[in-house]
Amino acid sequence: MKKYGILLLLPLLLTGCSEPKAFETMSDVYLQPDTPAASQIVLELPEEAAAPAMTSEVGGSLYLCDGYSMIVQTLSSGDLDATLRQTTGYSRDKLQVLERGTEACKRYECVWAAAGEGEDQIGRAVILDDGEYHYVLSVMAGSSVAGELAKTWQRIIDSFSLRTAP
Repeated sequence: MKKYGILLLLPLLLTGCSEPKAFETMSDVYLQPDTPAASQIVLELPEEAAAPAMTSEVGGSLYLCDGYSMIVQTLSSGDLDATLRQTTGYSRDKLQVLERGTEACKRYECVWAAAGEGEDQIGRAVILDDGEYHYVLSVMAGSSVAGELAKTWQRIIDSFSLRTAP
């Protein structure tokens, strides 16, 4: 019986009697700010562009219309130069960007030319910036038909606006 008593007391002797060391710890208590939901894009689509020809995972849609293409996409806000470069292929200092709008939503417009397979391409873009997202509408056509499409493009661009999420 003494053997069993010694065996039960042996673990107590081996564990030690000193107080455990207290370590100072810090935890990251940063709360991720809630990113507001993107606003809804309001746009008058031409009849021939009833459904997008292609959509991307990052919120972009390509519409093929009679003689031109149209891209509508939502990007993260913050770097207008990066948005312009992604949309047009040019940086802001290479473009003439018209800036309008209010504090709540700024509107940027630009026109550019690019080399195409058969002929040069003319593009026009509108970017709406609500501080959280860039809402981009770009239209592009061959230089030979771009002049004829100016009124159609203007009607589409004038209808491009945002409806805030409820």
